[in-house]
Amino acid sequence: MRRVLYIAGAIFGGFLAGYLSLTLFVSGGTIEVPDLRGKDIVQANQILKEKGLYIRIDGEEYSEMPTGTVSRQSPPAGTKIKKGREIGVIMSKGLRFTVFPDVRGMSYDEAEKVLNEKGIPIEKVIKIHSDKYPEATVIAQSPEPQEGGKAVKLIVSLGQKEEEQ
Repeated sequence: MRRVLYIAGAIFGGFLAGYLSLTLFVSGGTIEVPDLRGKDIVQANQILKEKGLYIRIDGEEYSEMPTGTVSRQSPPAGTKIKKGREIGVIMSKGLRFTVFPDVRGMSYDEAEKVLNEKGIPIEKVIKIHSDKYPEATVIAQSPEPQEGGKAVKLIVSLGQKEEEQ
């Protein structure tokens, strides 16, 4: 009878030791994923490197986050994962404006004011001579009114070209 108890105790002890070893081995290498949102790629990479994790860029998207910073990540912050794993990040391309106002026919100063009030940056201004439009008048814009984008390009009149004599 004692022999059976010793064998049962040894088996139980072996299972218990195996369970505890496996639990320590598996949980000992887990890390909580840090929040990378709003960090630039260099900062995000450094934070992950210090935790024994790696970064993987999975793409870009328009978002509320500043341009060039992490807007989303996978797995999300707070998730427990093993060391050596990759964290996928989506980089922000900045805001995408859903609708641009129509600034064609306005003076450049007036158009600039309207766009600034809406927080829409002017990416480029091209100035051309025009017989039809007075000087400093917006002739065209890209993207077109009611289209989306993140900045606008304007074509502005220089007025009539002076005749060479």
